[in-house]
Amino acid sequence: MSEQTAPAGFAPAPGTGLSLSVSVFGFSVLMLGLILSRIVSPNALALFIPIAMATGALGLIVGGLVEFRANNVFGGTFSLLYACFLLTTALILKWFAPIVIGAAGAGAFGDAFGAWLLVWAVFTTGLAVGTYYINLPAFLAFVLLAVGFLLLGLSNIIGPADPATLLGKLSGWVFLADGLAAWYLGMGLALNSVMAGKQMPMYPYPYSQRTASAAAVPPAAARA
Repeated sequence: MSEQTAPAGFAPAPGTGLSLSVSVFGFSVLMLGLILSRIVSPNALALFIPIAMATGALGLIVGGLVEFRANNVFGGTFSLLYACFLLTTALILKWFAPIVIGAAGAGAFGDAFGAWLLVWAVFTTGLAVGTYYINLPAFLAFVLLAVGFLLLGLSNIIGPADPATLLGKLSGWVFLADGLAAWYLGMGLALNSVMAGKQMPMYPYPYSQRTASAAAVPPAAARA
């Protein structure tokens, strides 16, 4: 009598959530950049809150869970952490900023919120080191994000002075560039999965075909 084997459970092959994660983050960063650079009115900052929560945080959570399932620790960590950042920042601006300003004053809130952004600037710089070994768009997106956090954090700590206004506007332009880099990366990951012949260049590490070819040649072959 032949042995009966149990039917295999439903376990689809894991995909990648990075295209979703970096794309929705690009939307959030681009909207923030448009406001900070004064391309649109600063009064539109309230619009950033639902975008950060519903588009940015929600998309990053979904993308991060998919990445962890695919055993991509870096992609999952980045996605879920920045989902937390967008959600927390939106909650601060929407509900907690008036409470802190009412209790401690606008200056104290600016110092605290600026410190929050500077902490993320440091952490993002650390992640940028890792993206250097992935590809050029990812590295550029993280470096620009760290610079944007730095400028906006200093702007909040300085206060409403002229240098702060200049730093705030400059951070807006940096965030715009960062959002475009994130979009390029997200579209490249998505489109390259269906375009077999013509693909968007991702410039993977070590960034040059010459270096990649040299690294692929065995030492014995190189001496021949």
